[in-house]
Amino acid sequence: MPAKLPPFRDFHLPAQLYVGGVILAGVIVTALGWLLHPVTPDQIPTLLYLGIGTQIGALLPIRWKAGMQTVSDPLLVATGLFAPGGGVGIVAWLALFDGRVPGRGLAWWAFFFNRAMGACIHVIPSLLVWQITGPLWWTLPVRAILYVMMTVSLNYVMTARVLSYANRSSFLDMLAQNIGPSTLGSTVVLGFSGGILFLLLKAGVVGYIMAPGLFGFVLAVRGNVADAQRQGELTNQTLDLAAQALDARDRYTESHSIRVSELAGRLGEQLELGDRECELIRTAGSLHDLGKIGVRDDILNKPGPLTEDEWEIMRRHPDIGADMIAQHSALAEVAPLVRHHHERWDGSGYPAGLTGDVIPFGARILAVADSFDTITGPRLYRQSLMTPLEGVEDISRRADRWYDPNVVDALRELHSLKPLDLANRSQVPRRISSLRVLRANPWFGSLLTAIGISSIGDPLTLVATLVLIYTATNHDARIVALAFIAQALATIAMSSTLGGVADKLPRKPLIVTLELVRAAILVATPILTQVDKAAGPTGARWWMIIPILFVLASINAIVQPARQAAIPGLVPAGQIGKANALVVATTMIAGAAGYALAGAVLSLSQQSLTMLFWADAATFALAALIVLGIPSLGSGMASARVSGALKRTWSIATARPHLVIGTLAAFLIPISFPALLALAYKVAANGGQAYSMLEVVISLGVLAGSIAVGRFTAIGSMRTVGAGLFLTGIFSVAIFVFPSLIAIVLLLFVASIGNPIYTVANQTALMEAADASNRGSVMATRFGLVQTASIVGAAAGGLITSGFGPLAAYGALGVGLILLALYALAAGRSTVNPIVGAAYEEAQVKAAAAGSGSRVT
Repeated sequence: MPAKLPPFRDFHLPAQLYVGGVILAGVIVTALGWLLHPVTPDQIPTLLYLGIGTQIGALLPIRWKAGMQTVSDPLLVATGLFAPGGGVGIVAWLALFDGRVPGRGLAWWAFFFNRAMGACIHVIPSLLVWQITGPLWWTLPVRAILYVMMTVSLNYVMTARVLSYANRSSFLDMLAQNIGPSTLGSTVVLGFSGGILFLLLKAGVVGYIMAPGLFGFVLAVRGNVADAQRQGELTNQTLDLAAQALDARDRYTESHSIRVSELAGRLGEQLELGDRECELIRTAGSLHDLGKIGVRDDILNKPGPLTEDEWEIMRRHPDIGADMIAQHSALAEVAPLVRHHHERWDGSGYPAGLTGDVIPFGARILAVADSFDTITGPRLYRQSLMTPLEGVEDISRRADRWYDPNVVDALRELHSLKPLDLANRSQVPRRISSLRVLRANPWFGSLLTAIGISSIGDPLTLVATLVLIYTATNHDARIVALAFIAQALATIAMSSTLGGVADKLPRKPLIVTLELVRAAILVATPILTQVDKAAGPTGARWWMIIPILFVLASINAIVQPARQAAIPGLVPAGQIGKANALVVATTMIAGAAGYALAGAVLSLSQQSLTMLFWADAATFALAALIVLGIPSLGSGMASARVSGALKRTWSIATARPHLVIGTLAAFLIPISFPALLALAYKVAANGGQAYSMLEVVISLGVLAGSIAVGRFTAIGSMRTVGAGLFLTGIFSVAIFVFPSLIAIVLLLFVASIGNPIYTVANQTALMEAADASNRGSVMATRFGLVQTASIVGAAAGGLITSGFGPLAAYGALGVGLILLALYALAAGRSTVNPIVGAAYEEAQVKAAAAGSGSRVT
């Protein structure tokens, strides 16, 4: 809450009722919590232990730009898990003193409100999650996650409501201002660590000794964060002081640089740039006139028009300022923005006469902000003032000549004006969210829906096939392996012989036709295999399933690469990685739903296998209908060859390293497939149950990774590939080092996060390396190579596991992935700065290659 809050009597009646209601609710829920779950005498020592820690944490808040939280959060979560209801309520009332004395540093109503709110947001969730019972290995993470989610939600809503009353502002605006990504993320992480603290306390005396170590780590992090906040505040104040000093030399531009900095930052936010990019642009705005230090006072403050010679001197100030800034590594990214903030879209600006996209994007923003403040405030060469709306219209008339139309539109939107009707626009390096990708690309949304629906059906056929073969062959695992081998051989054969079919034929009718063929085959499968005859599965013609699986896998080897190849035609170039991340996340969620549905069908129906095959057929038919509604999925190049996909893909120089890394990673990761089952039986008494649990953990990790990779700025880069591989590799090695069940669960979850990061990055890089004429061949080649490498890797994993044990298998694949990741990270160490732009950086490279020895001009 703000340091200065109004007295209670100054609130209007609704605000007074709200504050009083929350305080009363805090008392009531604490009393009810005590009645429902009172504190027992044996809990008092631990409760006192946690209460002391909570009070220490309350005195050490972490202040963020958009909100604050205390390091007491994990201790309150641990208290709620240990003593739900009355116990956590009492601690919330008595142990949250933050150093502000009521009546002096804090209003009395706020003092009681804070404690009542703390009781409400912890007593209610603690009682709700207390109802979840079962083995600790799954109930504790679930209870901790639900507890933190409820606590964070209640906290932000209740705080935003009282602040909106105190500031007489909109509740939604106050909620948006106080929910910053850094604040929200750190609050969730800190809260979840309360579950770890609770687990330590369950260990007895050892836990009580180790718990202060965890709390000490949190305090150390808090200290570093606080130092970083102070340094950031010091930097901002220093930049403001520098801007004021610069403006003081020009008596007509008082606070001009500060206003330009603020407007440039708002334009960056309106254009949906990242937080870091907006801060760099604000810094550039503060320093954009730094070079005027090198301009004589008689020119800078000349009351009349400047001569041509004087203008020539004035035009040097961007270079002078940029050269000074470039000497400081912390500000090096700002230098191009300052150097080129007087460039014009049509090339008529200075100092280099850059045009269009070659002008750094941040400099284009500064150009608009600088000009707007110039024409709406007093300047040496323009004494008359324009109103803000007149200034916007003046700049709008020069859009597409002097200014980037996208930046002009952002300025117009800040002033509630409609965008300009200009078709020729450059690409904005926006911070693209998954929701924006779906909202802005409805046909991709249709394809994603079709992929999700068919992904629900895939587990249905897999489960039906395994049950059919396993029961009909008297539990012969060799026949089950034969089914998987048949699918793998089909994939390899189709990818190598017909890999280019997705380029030669129009993809939309190709996918629709093959999906309907798959549906027809699955409808006929129960008839061909006689799976639900009176004799049951043991009397079925189970052997017919092998050629059926071969045909289905052959079709999938064409359909899946065709879908992947269609994605770049449905979304803009900068959104391909986000789209791939959405596909992975959707596939994972839909697959989990499919397995759950298969289990339900098997338990409820006498003709369950027939129903599973037919349900899968329905998903393929529905997916085909959805794809049919998409106008086009691209390709249909008559000149493309059906065969020779590998050769065509290898001829693309930029695709080769990604193809090699993808193949090697696809060999290493499947080493864990046979090792995981053996590992489960090695570390747990009930190996089957442990294996199921570990598979669930992997699925959750893959889902988390597919969501995380969507937040990366450069998804299709070697650095992202390397980051994913390194994460999986280092935590796989950790499994080798720490072979206990709890450690394996945690390490396997984190290791699994890296898998989709690498996969999405690798797929995106190959899509971006290809073009419309060969994208189907490239994706089919990758699909075939990955499948082949996976078979070999799984076989190698079986040999290593049988000869040296499952831990050795994890150690081997971990070391291999780390080495592969180091190569990828080294190869991808250069990336494009979004506020500068690829065109500008390419121009610099060309200038250097030409041996000019000078900057871009």
